[in-house]
Amino acid sequence: MSANFEYYKIFYYVAKYKNLTQAADALMTSQPAITRSIKNLENELGCRLFIRSSHGVTLTREGELLYRHVTPACELLFKGEEDLNTVLGLKEGQLYIGATETALHCYLLEKLEKFHHLYPGVHIKISNQTTPMTFHEFKAGKIDLALVTTPCNCSEPYHLTPVKTFNDVLVGNREYARMARQTWHLSELSKYPLVSLSRDTMSYQFIQKFYASCQVPLRLDIELASAHLIMPVILHGLGIGFIPEEMARPALESGELVQIPLYEHIPARQICYIRDLSRSMNAATRKLLELMPADTKHF
Repeated sequence: MSANFEYYKIFYYVAKYKNLTQAADALMTSQPAITRSIKNLENELGCRLFIRSSHGVTLTREGELLYRHVTPACELLFKGEEDLNTVLGLKEGQLYIGATETALHCYLLEKLEKFHHLYPGVHIKISNQTTPMTFHEFKAGKIDLALVTTPCNCSEPYHLTPVKTFNDVLVGNREYARMARQTWHLSELSKYPLVSLSRDTMSYQFIQKFYASCQVPLRLDIELASAHLIMPVILHGLGIGFIPEEMARPALESGELVQIPLYEHIPARQICYIRDLSRSMNAATRKLLELMPADTKHF
């Protein structure tokens, strides 16, 4: 083998992500270093491996041929490194996690604090997105562990394991203080502006299903692309909205938010991690999951 393994490793990550920047992030190096290594590999092999465009990179025919052979070799070596890390007590390693805003703040951060105390040498990278986007990244192999909130459409070989049950509450800012003094039917609140995540999110689908079960039409006044925007928008008096009780509690206790009681029961939701039953987990993921026992008492 004329080229060294580091070149093939870099080739593997660039081909996997189809993006030089993402490959550089995964390898914790710079994009120019990635570009130089790929150029050196192409020179040593005597052929072009990638075609670059504004959308990323694609493999040439020669690149596709090489990728079919490099992939099992790299993954076998990575598995060997992971097994060795297990033996050495995870003194080093990497863990890529995708999580929704609710899963991150209501569950994951507490577990990561314990994990980091036990395994401080493991490098952790977290992406914070919606349930569909987190699931998409997991299926694409870009993250080791996905934590999502229900509802989540999941079928074989993927499996949802619930780890925590939580409840949403309807809240408004101080301007809605008088509404906190009585209980309301959902239908009575249609005249007040409603804040929610956008229609392509599972949180929206949950609210839509809740309204439908109460035979109340759902009309959104403000749609948000990110969950972390809901609280500030409500605090600024732009509307009322549903927020996980645990996330709303500090603002409720300080009086910045008020809870608007409903006669209708808001169904509980779950925080779950996704497993790919056809794919083995790396050592760091296994150790983190040991700190995340399944929540079976509600199922």
